[in-house]
Amino acid sequence: MRVTWYIKNVRANRLAGIRSLLGMNSYNYDRFLTSTWNRCLQLIPYFEKMNIKCRVDSGNNMNTDIAILMRWQDDSAYDFVLRLKRKKVKIVLDVCVNYFDAAGIFPGGYGASITLAEEIKKITPIADVVICGSEYIRKRAMEFNANSVYLPESIDSQHFVYRKKQEDFDRKVLRAIWSGVAVKAGEVAELYTKLKERGIPLTIISNKKADMPGTYKYIPWSYYTFPTNIVKGEICLSPRRTDNTYDLGHSHFKIGAFMAQGVPALASPLPSYKEVIEKTSGGRICESEIEWDKTLDDILDNRKMLWEWSQTAYEGMRYYATENIAKKYIEVFEKLISGEKVVSI
Repeated sequence: MRVTWYIKNVRANRLAGIRSLLGMNSYNYDRFLTSTWNRCLQLIPYFEKMNIKCRVDSGNNMNTDIAILMRWQDDSAYDFVLRLKRKKVKIVLDVCVNYFDAAGIFPGGYGASITLAEEIKKITPIADVVICGSEYIRKRAMEFNANSVYLPESIDSQHFVYRKKQEDFDRKVLRAIWSGVAVKAGEVAELYTKLKERGIPLTIISNKKADMPGTYKYIPWSYYTFPTNIVKGEICLSPRRTDNTYDLGHSHFKIGAFMAQGVPALASPLPSYKEVIEKTSGGRICESEIEWDKTLDDILDNRKMLWEWSQTAYEGMRYYATENIAKKYIEVFEKLISGEKVVSI
């Protein structure tokens, strides 16, 4: 079976690498969007161990059995898919962001425009299967292609290898930690006063320094240092807007990576956040200002609860390990090749 991930305008120098000891291509993950390495590059070694030949391409080579389009849904992608279909290639559209609803462009330049919504609605019906980064997105995709399935973003246990220890939660000062692109740091800035009042210092892992109401510890983001830096906090914070369909569609990864290494998460009630916290009991959903205040007070008063959350988060997130999610992808691939419907995955 040959599987090719198509990434628009991916350049040869971004794909250049050395062969690893396992014989797989080695890529500089920092040159790719997080959703791309999460839903493509880190899966490839697991597929190749199971004798699935994989390649990443910009659209130059169509010699494949299955084509997966990564964050590429414009007119050029539509035309390319039609060409692939004439060659009897099975088409997989990867949708990791909710572009089905034109939620608008938010400060910082992210969001879903009318153009993006029109593009995704045009290309979705002609895919053989649509794989979605959250259940929320799957429900929207189903309106345009009944063969849509939720395949979660995964945590690679060969990369995220660290784990919080019980003594970390006995520290005199608990440390809060947030990770994300700097333009979205306003989400956690709204909690800054609450943290300061309780003597909880904040660490931010980001692509650059963010504007905040006060001092914080800044750590530059890199795929290669992210696992080490995650465990430099005792509480993962992920407040997020829930008043728009763009944010509501987001995956669990922003908190899932922390939880997989035993850092409990306090998060807004996004559907994907509720999914992993309810599945693991590895943190708490905070739906209001009052609940954020109460939860911060609770964890300061009850360190034992934090340690319990840490353990259940670590154990529960194994479900989302890349080796497990890769098997779900293979089920999709096998059904595609055999001509079966995929929606039962």
